[in-house]
Amino acid sequence: SRRVEKEEKIMVINDIFEEYRNKKNTLEISIGQMKQDLGDMAERIVLYGAGSAGIAFFYYLQDVGIHPICFADGDPNKWGTVCEGLRVIDYRDIVKEAGKNALVIVTINTDGKKYCKSFAEALRISGHVGVYKNLREAGCENIIDYTYFRRCRKLFQGDKYNLPSCSDVYLMEDHEKELCEVYSLLADDKSREVYEKLLRFRMLDDRIKIRTETQDKQYFEYEFYSRRSNEVFVDCGAFTGTSLDTFLKENNNQFRGYYGFEPDSANYKLLKEHVLSLPIELQKRIKIEPKAVYDTCGSARLYTLHGPGSFLADIGEEKVKTTTIDTALGGEKASYIKMNIEGSELQALKGSEKTITNYKPRLAIAGYHKTWDLWKVPLLIYRFNSGYKFYLRSYMNHLSFVYYGI
Repeated sequence: SRRVEKEEKIMVINDIFEEYRNKKNTLEISIGQMKQDLGDMAERIVLYGAGSAGIAFFYYLQDVGIHPICFADGDPNKWGTVCEGLRVIDYRDIVKEAGKNALVIVTINTDGKKYCKSFAEALRISGHVGVYKNLREAGCENIIDYTYFRRCRKLFQGDKYNLPSCSDVYLMEDHEKELCEVYSLLADDKSREVYEKLLRFRMLDDRIKIRTETQDKQYFEYEFYSRRSNEVFVDCGAFTGTSLDTFLKENNNQFRGYYGFEPDSANYKLLKEHVLSLPIELQKRIKIEPKAVYDTCGSARLYTLHGPGSFLADIGEEKVKTTTIDTALGGEKASYIKMNIEGSELQALKGSEKTITNYKPRLAIAGYHKTWDLWKVPLLIYRFNSGYKFYLRSYMNHLSFVYYGI
């Protein structure tokens, strides 16, 4: 009966793939068509948003021979700086620097609420309303969200750069079996609904709205499990203390230990200052390290944004130390592990195998940074311990979702 139930469940996913195979030739545009759409504007592209999405999209364009002329940004702290060899300018200077006919591509992570099938239509419709308003007032005439280019699926084949909004759909097509397996492991109807809609969003129709939870309790969904006064919480991607604060608030300062890992030097400095501002009694139970959590102890290159989104990559200029959870804890029990580490979740999980196998901690793991995280994250955990049940919750439509392993 369990086998029959599992087969009935995965038929839902099989149906999505069948629909995809029937429609895929009408759903996507070629790189050649994309370049034709851009026309002369391809020579005068300005990327608005010199953050992680802008950097990733810049590299995808470079790979197909399209070379933006500069970045623009709304943050005065970035004006006059250089990002990937391009100047970052005040968005109000775009017309002066690039002309009215420049194409401004808004490269801010988006929840995909605006969907357009044609390039001309996408130019007419505002995506990020406030950004578009400011750009229009600055004299820019051609503005488009980078998410329009999702339709050019070959552009993102290989998922080489950190751009969660643009998945490698071809890779998903090759892993239908694994995607079905994950669906059968999900523990409740809401998780299955979110998962199904994520697949439909990526493969068929990015107009689909995915049920979204409030971000107030992201990583701390206590509907799945009870609070513990002796919690040992491992915070991978501690940033400046956001998750620490939520953890303390949700548990009324009752816990046994906290381990925080943050490799970005600027973020770590703020994290340390924050910890030192807490009562001494709490500080004694808190340990933080300026390291990246990985599958080996050594070093790696970090692309530092000195804010959210810093990620390990060969193009990173800052060399940082790496550690594994198994090593950092030295055999001590962990009861709760949270990871949001910009695409390094799989490596960090591999470095947590002994901890997960021996202690079975509750897990809150981001599953959206890389296309394959959608299926590889839960399947790796399940390989470590087949007793885990999985829940899935979204916190920004398709763009930010977390697997909870219990």
